[in-house]
Amino acid sequence: METTNIPLGMVVVRMLKAMFRVLEIRVNEETGIKLTMSQFGLLFAINEEKDEVILRDIAEKMGKDKSSTLRMIDILQKKDLICRVVDQNDRRKNKLHITAKGVKLLDDFRKTEMKLNDELQGGLSIDDMMTFYKVLDHLKIESDKLFTCVKE
Repeated sequence: METTNIPLGMVVVRMLKAMFRVLEIRVNEETGIKLTMSQFGLLFAINEEKDEVILRDIAEKMGKDKSSTLRMIDILQKKDLICRVVDQNDRRKNKLHITAKGVKLLDDFRKTEMKLNDELQGGLSIDDMMTFYKVLDHLKIESDKLFTCVKE
């Protein structure tokens, strides 16, 4: 496919959508737990936080509004992947914690993702992959520079 006339962002988004579609299907089939990539993202974000995790903060981190984040939290809780604990200092706050089942699911997700990565890289040399990562790093650095200029 000739991609030189297609904007870089569109090429990257198409690639990610295709990868995520396959990854979501495989993880759902292998674990028997059906989640969307956004829900997996939320589960990863909650797991990464070592301090208390509250709705407002996690919604901001995910770049989502509080109501859609709350819906995802409800789904994750119903599947016993996270739990809410009332903050003893402020009963209006619920702290979010990942459960053992949630930790296992993330581990299974990572294993499936690594297998998929190996399949996707089949037929590519180490040099091809090094070039790919070098190009991605360059695009990220240049994007960050432009973002800094826009913010100022």
